[in-house]
Amino acid sequence: MTIDDELLLELFKPEKSGEVGKWALIVKIVGRKDIEYHLEQSYWFYLDADAVIKKEKTQICPDIVVSGEIGAVAIELENDVKWDFAESLRQMLNYKHQFGDIRVIIPYEYQRFAPLYKNEGFRVWLWQAKRKWKCLRCGTINVNESRVPPQCKNTKCKNKSKDEFDLVGLENADFNEYE
Repeated sequence: MTIDDELLLELFKPEKSGEVGKWALIVKIVGRKDIEYHLEQSYWFYLDADAVIKKEKTQICPDIVVSGEIGAVAIELENDVKWDFAESLRQMLNYKHQFGDIRVIIPYEYQRFAPLYKNEGFRVWLWQAKRKWKCLRCGTINVNESRVPPQCKNTKCKNKSKDEFDLVGLENADFNEYE
C-alpha cells in the first residue's frame, strides 16, 4: 500500500458497495455525504495553443472528482513522499478548463505552499496522520508520523530494515481547511 491509497481509504471510508462511508472525511471537505465520486478518471479538452487556429487536445486526470448537488469538484491529493509543488500546480491549472471548483489536499508539513495555491484560486486542505507500519518479521504494528518505517517496537525483534515493513493503515487522520 502507498500513502495515497491509505489517504483515499480515510477520505471515503467506503462501504462494501463502494459508497461513501458513515464517518468519511470527504464529507468535511465537500460539505455533503450524498455524493458520487470517481478516482483517476481521465477528461479531455481542447486547449488553444495559439490564438489563431491551432488547438491542442489535452488530457487531465484529477485524483478525485466528486459530484452531486454540489456540482463537480476536482480534488488533487498530494502526498509527502514525492512532493513537487510546481508539478501539482501545473496539473491543477489545467483542471480550470474543465472544473469550476478545484481543491487540493496537501500534507500539513507543507502548509507554507498553501498561500501559493490560494493565490491561484484553489481551496487548500491540509492532512496529517500517523502511519501504521507492520513488521514483516514479527507482525507487530508500529505507529509513527514519519514517512520512513520505524525500528520495530517489539523488544524481541527490534527490526531496523526499512524494506521489511509494510504500510497497513493510518491512525488519527485529520483534514482541515487552510484559512
